[in-house]
Amino acid sequence: MEFIDNIRNAGTTIQAIAVSIGGLLGVFATLAFFFLMILLADRFSKNR
Repeated sequence: MEFIDNIRNAGTTIQAIAVSIGGLLGVFATLAFFFLMILLADRFSKNR
């Protein structure tokens, strides 16, 4: 929770950068998750 407190007390520019980085990480994590789901579905469907 120390990181959150540091961001809370930081300036608006740092907060904006932190939110942007967090958003990008979330987007790429979601893309990676769906990529893996599609890859696994493709592999399982080829076995049948």
